[in-house]
Amino acid sequence: MSRVVAPGDVLRDRGVALEGARVDALGRVRATTCGRAVEREDGVGVERARGPLVVPRVGDDVHGRVLRVLERAAHVDIAAINGRAPVGGGFAGTIRRQDVRAHAVDSVELDRCFRAGDVVRAKVLSLGDARSFYLTTASDELGVVRATHRESGETMLPVSWTEVQCPITGEVEDRKVARVDE
Repeated sequence: MSRVVAPGDVLRDRGVALEGARVDALGRVRATTCGRAVEREDGVGVERARGPLVVPRVGDDVHGRVLRVLERAAHVDIAAINGRAPVGGGFAGTIRRQDVRAHAVDSVELDRCFRAGDVVRAKVLSLGDARSFYLTTASDELGVVRATHRESGETMLPVSWTEVQCPITGEVEDRKVARVDE
């Protein structure tokens, strides 16, 4: 097993999670970071990429996991920059309310756009403050690319630009969904 994985990818249906992985509510081992899946006798995990330091720059395409959603901003752990894992530690990102979409920014409710645990695709808008980079999802191809249902642990499927649905329970939740090119 030496495939490239992203946060949320299933590594094995059952087993022990090693570094870079976790066991979900249904017992499946899932990746928690970007890198290569590694399988050993004692379990399965993810080995982060090694190589030159990759640092986000304005305009870069990033993928990250939403850590928490507040009234004015969603906080993101950046897991990949232009498809490459940031070597030497992750970077923090912030999606401010006004940077979620290009229109009707005054009516944005962040808790209806993102949830903790979602994997998002965003662009680096600016260097931000001392703690994080400012990110934007104000484009059709930017937003939530993977959402996991809290109870079933299943990856939810997009049903519109603003909703995802659990394939097991049928429950629909609001999100700012990214357009994914097939």
